[in-house]
Parts: sequence; structure tokens; C-alpha cells
Amino acid sequence: MKPLLFSEVMVQPEALRGALEQMLRRSNPPQSLLIVGMAGSGKRTLARALAAAWLCPQRTPHGHCQTCTVCQKWSDTGEHPDLRVLKPEPDQIKIDSVREMRSWTTFAPAVAPFRFVMVEEAHRLNPAAANALLKTLEEPPPNYHFILTAPASDLLLPTIRSRCRIVRLGALSTEAVYQHLRACYDLPHETLQSLAEFSEGALGLAIRWAQSLQSPATDAKGKPLPSELDALQQLLTVFERLSCASLDEALRLAHEFREACKALEGGVDERTARAALALGVEYLIHWYRDSLTTNYAGAPLRFVSRQDALRQLARRFSPSERARDLQAITDARRAILGNANPQIVTEHLFIQLLRV
Repeated sequence: MKPLLFSEVMVQPEALRGALEQMLRRSNPPQSLLIVGMAGSGKRTLARALAAAWLCPQRTPHGHCQTCTVCQKWSDTGEHPDLRVLKPEPDQIKIDSVREMRSWTTFAPAVAPFRFVMVEEAHRLNPAAANALLKTLEEPPPNYHFILTAPASDLLLPTIRSRCRIVRLGALSTEAVYQHLRACYDLPHETLQSLAEFSEGALGLAIRWAQSLQSPATDAKGKPLPSELDALQQLLTVFERLSCASLDEALRLAHEFREACKALEGGVDERTARAALALGVEYLIHWYRDSLTTNYAGAPLRFVSRQDALRQLARRFSPSERARDLQAITDARRAILGNANPQIVTEHLFIQLLRV
């Protein structure tokens, strides 16, 4: 897929757009740029839009012109003769990929004024590859520039971080994600609202879910496979029952919660069982935060479509009880990400949440 114009990329915080536009007005791009943000926040989309703009001799603060001979070199698959992309294969970037890239940097730009190297998921560079890349960043060839992406800057070597200008992407509002999905996908309002709420402001994640719903995956017999959204909806069904279930149902709810989390394993992000369970607990944290938010008129909610259930939880438990439970949920997530037994942790948690 060809890169978007920079002006078409959704960037948050809004002040960041102005800073990037100023960067595009300068004659030369930064030597090395590191774009960080949570999964689905648009790191790759922004990186490609910036690279396309800087490759274009007629760029403006809005991005590349799309019409000059350099822009016409972009293929339909998003490749360009003056762009090289390194990415994990399958779970890490190895030194052979970096060595091949370093050989490529011995040549002058083919058609553009600069050449760019994009390192996607740079935190997955193995130690040898990271050190080899560092040598190139320390002594970059003329007219070569680098754009790295990662979930967080502290996942990279400090020596690599120190040679990069860091761009930090924030989360979009639920409403902004919803409006974008509404403009692009022919799906029911309730579905789009759920996608926006679950995305946590990560537009790329919401887009991926919307695309999977429009073209659902099937098994060998052609039967549609359950989507990640189905698993997330099942989680909310468990959460809603916390406002009315008795203590005797705690172990059953804990079991249903773990089963819903199992459906979140694997996928595009290759989640482990423990990571999927931690993600489910993270959504439970959002649920309890929303329940506390209902005490304040006009305060924004993440799960807007579940306001009635949130208010029911707020009526059952006092703010101090829910604040206590929120701390228990946070402690449970920390334990799960450690080596604690998931069944024991979740059963203890749900007993805590249903203790009246």
C-alpha cells in the first residue's frame, strides 16, 4: 500500500502535528528519528508518510506531492528504490538484515535527494543486530536517514536512543476513533462504538478489527472464526455480571473470565496466554475506572455504550469499595505478568470483587 500524505495521518497530541510540519519545512530531515507509541497508534503509518515527504523534492508541510517522478516510483505494495525496510522475521531482526542494509548504504540515492532506512519494531533487534545498527547511526553515510519505531524508547539501547530525535504518539479519543471508522467502514453503529471503546485510542488496532469484520476469517469448512471483538464482548458480559452476581458465583465468573481471555491469545500481536490474561485484567481496570467516573457528571467514559451496567455497579458498591477493588485488580495484573498462578490470582480477585 502506498504511503498516506502526512496531512491524512491522524496524529495525537495535536501539538505534535505542528512540530512535524516545521520539521518538513527544513531542507534536510533529522539524521535519525524514533517514533514511539502503543500498538496500533499509527507509528508505521506516520513513518512512511514522513519518509515519502522527505523523499519528494517538491514536498510541502502537507507531505509528498504524489505527482513528481520520485513519487511515481512508489509501487502499489509501498516499495520505493530509495527506501529500505527492516522488520522482525518472524520475531526478531537479525544481524544479517542489518549487514545487508549496510551494504545498500554504500550506493548513492537512485532518484530522490535522500535515502531512508526504516526499522520497524526496533526493540526486536537482537543484540548483534542492535550493535551493528548503532555503528551505522554513529557514522551515517551521506544523504542517508533513519526512522525507527518501537512501543517505548526505553526498550532500545540507550546508545541508540541518544542518537535519535524521539516522537511520542499519544492515544486518540474514543470519539475520534469512532468518527474515522464511521467514515470508512459500513458497519452497525453499535459495532463501531465497541471497536472505538476497545481500541484504547489506537486507531490502527480499530481499523484492523473493522477490516477483519468486513472480511471475516473462516476455518477449513468455510465457517466464520470467532473474532477478537467477540472475545472482548464476552469479557464485558462477565464484567456486567459483577453488579449483580453473588459471592457464590465468584469462581464461575473467574473461570468465564479466563476462558474469554484465551480467545485473545495469538493474533496479530502473537500474545501469550499470560499476556492475553493480563490484557483482560487491563480492560477490567478500565471498567472500574469508568464506574468511578460515573460519580462525576459530564466526565468522559471509555465504555459509553455500557453506562447502565456501570451505574448499576456504582449503586452496588461505594466509591471507596470500588477504589479498593481497583487496587486489587491492579495488583492482580502485576502478579499475572510475574510468575503467579493465573487461576489462583483470578479466583482470589473475583472473590474480592464480589465480597459485599
